[in-house]
Amino acid sequence: MVHRIVWIHGIGQYSPGYSVEWENTFNRYFHFSHSNYVEVCWDTVFHPIGGIRGLEVDEVTIELTPQEQLAEAEIRKDLQAIVLARASALALSTVSARGRDEQVIEWSEFAGIAADGRRGLLPAWLSQPDAFLGDFVKYLVSRRVRHAVKEKAKERLRPLVSSEYSTSIVAHSWGTVVAYETLLNLEVELPSLQSTNLVTLGSPLWLVRHFLDERSGRKPGNVANWVSIHARGDVIGSWLSPGFQVDKEFEVPNFGGGDAHGSYFAPGNEAVQRDIIVQTILR
Repeated sequence: MVHRIVWIHGIGQYSPGYSVEWENTFNRYFHFSHSNYVEVCWDTVFHPIGGIRGLEVDEVTIELTPQEQLAEAEIRKDLQAIVLARASALALSTVSARGRDEQVIEWSEFAGIAADGRRGLLPAWLSQPDAFLGDFVKYLVSRRVRHAVKEKAKERLRPLVSSEYSTSIVAHSWGTVVAYETLLNLEVELPSLQSTNLVTLGSPLWLVRHFLDERSGRKPGNVANWVSIHARGDVIGSWLSPGFQVDKEFEVPNFGGGDAHGSYFAPGNEAVQRDIIVQTILR
């Protein structure tokens, strides 16, 4: 059986070739050749790649209609409020666990740099809405954007229709939404495509369920095994059960103690990489 590992990135500035670092991290355990890995890069829908690594411009930025712009602004504010409330609960629970539960905290100390120079309790990127919502809210409000983003994933998945391939999709952050909706589409568009595993890392599906085309939370019929993982303290990723029909779900320690949302691909995070993902794919 030939394995194919399909990477799908989350929000941020990603260009073709981003997954080489992920491949190197995981290949300590897989020992696959480069041809075993497939990269989906959907960020080029929003940020054309002309001039990067000598590639030609092959994307056109999709402009929102006035109605979509209004919807985007409202949804952005709503999602930002939810994420900040979750971040506050997670950060302050840490303060309480350290025996500081009676400490008075002012907003600048929580969100940014306090007067005494100490860093805030939130990750720096959470003070910038575009850093964690950004272009993906356009995905939620625009049918044209949603189609273009999912098409990037479909372009890479269509060639994997083969009985000799064991295909596992590993998606991170907002890329888990792209993976989920793309697989649901391909049930009808390409029923011969089957994925052995869907692995979702730090998934915000719980946050945007009511914006999806399919709101039942069912597992895509072309996925044999769905495993979801979130790190303790990840403000974007959380439990997907019971809203989504995952087969297995794990909360793992925040490896390294830094930004939990970015910890899944950190070199040395064996609890996620070796003990869950690699064992799931190679079992």
